[in-house]
Amino acid sequence: MEIETEIKFTIPDKEIFNRVPKCTEIASYTTVDRGVKQHIDTYFDTDGFRLYHEKVVFRLRTSENRTILVCKTQIPSENGIYRREETEAETDCTPEEVCSGNIPDLQPFRILHDLLGDVRLIQSLCVINNRHTILLCRNDEPYFELVLDDVTFTGHGGTHKVLELEVESITGTTEDLHHIGKWLSDRFDLKPAGPSKYILGMDLVGNVE
Repeated sequence: MEIETEIKFTIPDKEIFNRVPKCTEIASYTTVDRGVKQHIDTYFDTDGFRLYHEKVVFRLRTSENRTILVCKTQIPSENGIYRREETEAETDCTPEEVCSGNIPDLQPFRILHDLLGDVRLIQSLCVINNRHTILLCRNDEPYFELVLDDVTFTGHGGTHKVLELEVESITGTTEDLHHIGKWLSDRFDLKPAGPSKYILGMDLVGNVE
């Protein structure tokens, strides 16, 4: 289990989205461009959207030749810094097998069961994300990972596109994470984002009742 510490923003338009990767330095960190890769996330919930309401994320991510099952639970956060406990396991399960419950004994499922008991899952949201990754380094050592996400949400309420920016700590401090967020906000028209793509996507196209 890992602790994920990050700060998140929404980006209003493609022009700003395309300007950020052109920075050779961000908040005194040297940028190292890792390029763009696509991943597809299938999110799951219960019929009554318990995971959405309890801020639990349970998803299957497919990227290149890997499929990762992930369970995330939110830790109390403050001042725009989000912390979540993240448990993941590589698998060859399909979304249909996740919903059927006919899957191997994987740690993310055990975490979910401990939280919610024996629940039936349904597919609630699909997210296609073209992710541009940039490392923020000093002396060739990465301290933070900045990602620019071009996201398409698809749910029961239709399809919606958004642009987001996230900065996640690798070895950097929370104080430095705040400094990077302020640096970005001062130079670009960024708005604070919510705690997870799942909540945002469900608010936009999930038809949550």
